[in-house]
Amino acid sequence: MTPRLRLLCAIGLAPLAGCGGLSPEARCFAEATAEYRGPWREARRIEADLVRGHALHRVEVIRLAPVDCHEGGQRNTCLVERREWELRPVAIDEGLHRARLATLEARMAALRPAAMAAAAGCGYGDRAEARPPPE
Repeated sequence: MTPRLRLLCAIGLAPLAGCGGLSPEARCFAEATAEYRGPWREARRIEADLVRGHALHRVEVIRLAPVDCHEGGQRNTCLVERREWELRPVAIDEGLHRARLATLEARMAALRPAAMAAAAGCGYGDRAEARPPPE
């Protein structure tokens, strides 16, 4: 194997080796709290919708955009389709959102002890106790 090929292989395999990724503690914590994070994210999204008074839905929009082109040997401006994503407000049922939020909070309360116990083995429990509270 040539030195250049060896270097290219090393560069290509570096991300697979975990270079620049999460630390072992962070990876352990992420795995320990994986089941808890799903309901937590959904609860934060619902809270944001309630504060805003509406939800935001992603919608694909096709727009025409001018680009320089050459037609028949002459320089022109042509229109091409460009696909973009847009966030559009959508009305929400506040009662339904509040009920869903309450269900998620109950589920998070049930999942929290197991997640905290699993995360304590990652070395975060000791550091969390020693840290002063935020001001």
